[in-house]
Formats: sequence, C-alpha cells, structure tokens
Amino acid sequence: MDKITNIFLETADVEWAIQSANVSIKKWTEQAGYYNNQFNSHFKGKLGELAVEKYLSEKGYDLDSHFRFLERENLSDLVIKLKKYTNIRRIEVKTWGAKYWKELGRCIAVDQYPDLKKKADVILWCTINVDRIETLVKKPSVVSIMIMGWSKIEEIDNAPVKDTGTGAMRKVKNYQLHEDDLHPMYEFMN
Repeated sequence: MDKITNIFLETADVEWAIQSANVSIKKWTEQAGYYNNQFNSHFKGKLGELAVEKYLSEKGYDLDSHFRFLERENLSDLVIKLKKYTNIRRIEVKTWGAKYWKELGRCIAVDQYPDLKKKADVILWCTINVDRIETLVKKPSVVSIMIMGWSKIEEIDNAPVKDTGTGAMRKVKNYQLHEDDLHPMYEFMN
C-alpha cells in the first residue's frame, strides 16, 4: 500500500483558500508568530486543511472543521467526532511546498509545541507541488495536495531539535521528524 495520499481540490476550494488566507493574514499581521507571517504560508495551510477535510469526509468521518472559522483559529484544525462526541481525535494540519519538504518539512517550532500539545492529538503532514503560488492565486485552478503521512503529537518529543531555514530565511528552532517516522495514511485511525 502507498504511504502517501493524493487529494485534488477543485477551483472553488482554491478560491475559498485565497479568501480565507487573506482574512487570516489580516488578523495575524500585527502579531509575532513561530514562522514568517506571509500570505503564501496561510494559503498553503488552508489548502492542506481543505485536502485533509475532503479525505476524512470521503472516509465517512463526522468532522468539526474549526479551520473554516476565523474565531476558532486557536483550536485544532479539525476534530473527528467518534461515537457522537464521546470520543474525539483532534487534528492539526501542516503543509509545505513540495520543494521544501526534504529540508524544511515535518517541523514543529519548539516554542509552538506546548500549545500544539494542548490542542491536537495528531498531525497530518501535507505538501503542495506548485512552482508559483502567485500563478495559482491569480488564476485559481484544480490543485493536487499530497498527504504525506501522520504523527501522534507525543512523537514530536522524540524528534531532534534543529535550527531550520535556508538562504536568507529566518532560522527557527524546530523539532523535525524524519520522513521514515511518519505513519502511512492507510494506518490512520486503526
């Protein structure tokens, strides 16, 4: 079985992600974050969240999609409701451009981790293979998101801590999982 799952988002999804990323960037523009607060990051994040929502919905899970509501951005991105909410799985989605996946992917900022640990049980890791985000923003079209795998939140504790960032990027102290540490999607919720 394949470890990676490919999800296609429709043009309307991309348009929603553009609008939502614009709203989100306005909210966070005056606040310090763990990473650079840029439109591209918010946009890629929204695309990843939409892809995971689509994947889980197609699998038949009952979801609360907190990422769709600006006032819920401090909660986990998604919640899978099991047994009419007597059991839940809180999900955080992290998305990178495919060209940065090898070097910068699978990272959680050391300063972010305590808050993430309080709000999520699982992280789903995604990539988007688009050379020019600006082109997709100017002319929304169908886009492919790869769900690369998942991790339990407590597995971050065992990841090495590294200063990551390339070129002129601000260096960030991150926990960074190795690709081989990710669980395949066919094992999700087993």
